[in-house]
Amino acid sequence: MKKIQSTLVITALTLFLSSSASAHFLWVNLNESFAHPPGHAMACMGWGHSLPLDDFLISEAGKIDIGTYVLIGPDNGRTELALPVIKKEKPTRTQTNLNVFSGDLGLRKIALTENTQPGTYQVVAASKANFLTGYVDKNGKSRMSTKPMDEIRDAQKINFSTRYQAFGKSYMTIGEWSEPPAAQCALEIMPACDLSNVHAGDMLNFEATLNDKKLTCNMHGMNYLFAVSNTYGGPDGFMLASYIMDGRAGIRIPTAGQWMIIAMVQKNVSQENDLKALAEKCRTVHYMATVTLNVKP
Repeated sequence: MKKIQSTLVITALTLFLSSSASAHFLWVNLNESFAHPPGHAMACMGWGHSLPLDDFLISEAGKIDIGTYVLIGPDNGRTELALPVIKKEKPTRTQTNLNVFSGDLGLRKIALTENTQPGTYQVVAASKANFLTGYVDKNGKSRMSTKPMDEIRDAQKINFSTRYQAFGKSYMTIGEWSEPPAAQCALEIMPACDLSNVHAGDMLNFEATLNDKKLTCNMHGMNYLFAVSNTYGGPDGFMLASYIMDGRAGIRIPTAGQWMIIAMVQKNVSQENDLKALAEKCRTVHYMATVTLNVKP
């Protein structure tokens, strides 16, 4: 029975990954330009599978609702960035039968001034917590809903119910690298090295926490840090991976280009653990976090 239940959960999760939030990564693109002093950076969100840009935040392939979008300075000061407007637009059909869509990925310009404080800045995006519930209705039909299971009124049986939240961030440095403050994400990847001048072949170290507790590998579960790039393995779905031990993991970056560092964690919900407040709403909670960076040759 346990094996069957596990298979059902895996199947449900696969559906969730392929049809909704989890199949897609949320990340932040942050590109600097100093062609016109004192310079600026362009920030926007990425959503989907392929760096640097894949899809809009809403499409036929999935949707994500953004809860916060913020610029954090080296002094830990937070400046709210305008949230993207997420709505499904009607496409324009071309004469050659292409559909052209408009949308908003939160493109924002961050301009330096002569008095800009030096140090490390970060742009952070966090999604709202989204639910997905699979159930059998009173007529015996299998259905999916984006509601928590306690809001499903016609359920004869709940097959699975999960909550998903994603976090993405990227860093820029003015002058010398400074240790960035935590962004207060539930699942957080923190650099434990200078990310301002990374070259192919460099070893990068990171710290990973869930609700301020160090992730690790032990008898209770395994946690990994992944790395993917459009210049290495991305088209094939290949990722580099490293064990997270006592909250730390290291990955050697083999190629130049844009890289995304990824952590994913699943937790079961019960009345006996720290997720008991969600016991009536879902059975599992999924977290995903990303850090993007540009690597030089």
